[in-house]
Amino acid sequence: MHIRNASPADLEAIITLNASVQQKHAEALPDIFKAPTKSQQAKDAFRTFLADSTTLMLLAEEVQPVGYLWAQFQNRPEGWARLGQRLLYIQHMAIAPQFRRKGVGGLLLAKAVDAARQEGIKRVELDVWSFNSEAKRFYAKHGFEVFNERMAFKTDVA
Repeated sequence: MHIRNASPADLEAIITLNASVQQKHAEALPDIFKAPTKSQQAKDAFRTFLADSTTLMLLAEEVQPVGYLWAQFQNRPEGWARLGQRLLYIQHMAIAPQFRRKGVGGLLLAKAVDAARQEGIKRVELDVWSFNSEAKRFYAKHGFEVFNERMAFKTDVA
């Protein structure tokens, strides 16, 4: 398995890999997430991510791409109540279904954590949706701990 930085040439592969994760989110939360698409809007979004200097986009390959991790290096300014911090924020990770539970996600995550360490970053953060027990188990297995919980209230407005 080879992990490398993704390039604009990997755009189609990344969008294809994203589809299964996007579908899972759309099925679980259809009032929030759209079904996966290879629309121009999706292509433009990932093209923008790839071009952003704060982006870390890693691609896992065997013969073909089998997974990706998209993260952003963030500088959060100090405020009246919080200390400033620099962190690596993992936005997405997607692994082709046939390659899950084979160590691909762990390799991508390790490479991202190494990139954070090389930048002198002490904290890596991410969000996991409450329905995604598989992701929760995966991240906990790799040392991530819950430090914040987000809640929602649905009004009766249509």
